[in-house]
Amino acid sequence: MLKWLMILMFAVVAILPAEAKDSGDNSLPFPLGQDISARFTGTVHRNDLIDTEDIYKLPQTNVITFEPGSYSGWHTHGAMTVIGVAGEGIYQEWGKPAVLIRPGDKVNIPAGVSHFHGSTPNSRFQQIVIYDKNWKAPENEKAHIGAVTKEEYFNAIKSAAQNAATVIPKKDKYVFDYSHKPLNTPNFNNSVYIGKILSKDNVANSPEWIYVVFPKGTYNRWHSHKTGQVLIATDGIGYHQIKGGKLEILRPGDVAFCPPGAIHFHGATADSDFAHIAISPGDNHEVKWYDFPDYPTR
Repeated sequence: MLKWLMILMFAVVAILPAEAKDSGDNSLPFPLGQDISARFTGTVHRNDLIDTEDIYKLPQTNVITFEPGSYSGWHTHGAMTVIGVAGEGIYQEWGKPAVLIRPGDKVNIPAGVSHFHGSTPNSRFQQIVIYDKNWKAPENEKAHIGAVTKEEYFNAIKSAAQNAATVIPKKDKYVFDYSHKPLNTPNFNNSVYIGKILSKDNVANSPEWIYVVFPKGTYNRWHSHKTGQVLIATDGIGYHQIKGGKLEILRPGDVAFCPPGAIHFHGATADSDFAHIAISPGDNHEVKWYDFPDYPTR
């Protein structure tokens, strides 16, 4: 019996298309959030990171997680920027070739453009979406809307895989890429490392996203931002504190909000490296620096 089971397993693997094989590490850096599968084919979750409001004036920002072989229907929405986080995904704009989305890849989707997106058949996929949630479709909009058929999905997978790079660059332990040249500044007690995840030229009209990597025990001075700052934790464990307030412990998926003019500090814990995305509303980088905090010993 065992022999025949083994033969059957190899037979199933043999008939799978090459593009459907596991694309690598399927671990996910962000928590799943709420189940929104009712609107999709397969299993999909949404984790809301930033809600649009009047203080920070940032676009809606969510993490969407697709289990293997899960995908949306054809749909439209406000202008959206998609950032691949983990696994391998698929995106197709109506009438255009499909593309694979891998960690660090970015897709800009103009408002009102019909498209679908999801995961590839054997890979979980996690993406960040940044978009204008207040957009309303024009009354005369003629975009293609409806379910994506299995044939459309697998045709998209096949064509995207044929056009994609066959070698996937090996990433280090961090979610996003960054410069390995240390940044040394008197405003941090040790060197940090910087990368840029999102530049200003994105359709979602988001400020740029800066990626900051703190080695263990590294932190900055008390400081304030003219327009405030939003931090999205991505790796390891870190600290954030607004002066006079409670010390926050940040883990991947946690978001820290520092209001305009408030004094705060942030950095890694003593026994964990830490990385976060830093967003300055309005792309205003005017900062006032003060003395170093009493670093937490716990």
